[in-house]
Amino acid sequence: MSALAAGIIGGALGGMLGLLGTTITAYWGPRKLEQWRADRMDQPRKDLLLRLLEDEDFEFRTLDRLRIVSGTSEEECRRLLITIEARGVQLRGDKEGWALISRKPLEGSFKEDGS
Repeated sequence: MSALAAGIIGGALGGMLGLLGTTITAYWGPRKLEQWRADRMDQPRKDLLLRLLEDEDFEFRTLDRLRIVSGTSEEECRRLLITIEARGVQLRGDKEGWALISRKPLEGSFKEDGS
C-alpha cells in the first residue's frame, strides 16, 4: 500500500473516531448526567410518597396532600405516583385521590358508568 493511500485511510478513520468521540461527549454525556440527577432527586420523593400511601390509617390520599408533602407540581407528582405503581381515583367533592395498586387493585373496581 502506498503512503498516500495509508494517509487517506488513516485520516478518514481518525476523522470518524473524532466525530464519534465528540458525539458521545457532547450529547450522551450531558444526557446521562441529567438522567442521573433526575433519578437522584426522584428517589427520596418516591420513598416519601410510598410511606404516605402505605399508611394503614388512610385508604386514599388526595393529590393535593401528596403534592404538598413531596414538594412537587401536580404533573410531577402524578409521574412519580405512576412509577411507584399507584393509581388515581375520583373522590367525593371531585377531588383526585391516589392509592397503591397493591392495596387497592384494579380488578373489579370499575363499574360501567357511561363515561
